[in-house]
Amino acid sequence: MKLLVSVFMVSVMFISAPSSAEKLSEPTAVLDAFRTALTEGDTEVVKDVLSDDVLIFEGGGVERSLAEYSAHHLKSDIKFSQAVPSKLIERTRYEVASLAVITSRYSISGAYNGREIDLTMNETVTVSHTPESGWKIIRIHWSN
Repeated sequence: MKLLVSVFMVSVMFISAPSSAEKLSEPTAVLDAFRTALTEGDTEVVKDVLSDDVLIFEGGGVERSLAEYSAHHLKSDIKFSQAVPSKLIERTRYEVASLAVITSRYSISGAYNGREIDLTMNETVTVSHTPESGWKIIRIHWSN
């Protein structure tokens, strides 16, 4: 009887809790995982959802790979995301075959490095799908 109950409980766990792969089976889920990882400081998830050759445009600059982003702005983006809350205002998604373009607008308000922040951020993210790696972010453009 204990074995039957154990098998049932394990089955319920697998049915009710989707795997990470299922959670990230949609382009917007990949983007949401990226933004959540920044807020939580989870660099492993950030590195998992970004393509190795990701291009990130921000403030007139560009980072041309995951390695470059990790070495330069990832830590400061995490600190900013943790200090200044953002609220999604609107989002659109356009998807064709293995590419999706997601545009979002966020209201960002709070204090960072001794200054008050109150702005609207625009974000354009391109997500690409391959059978080998699933959905990965290949381009990010942030502006405000």
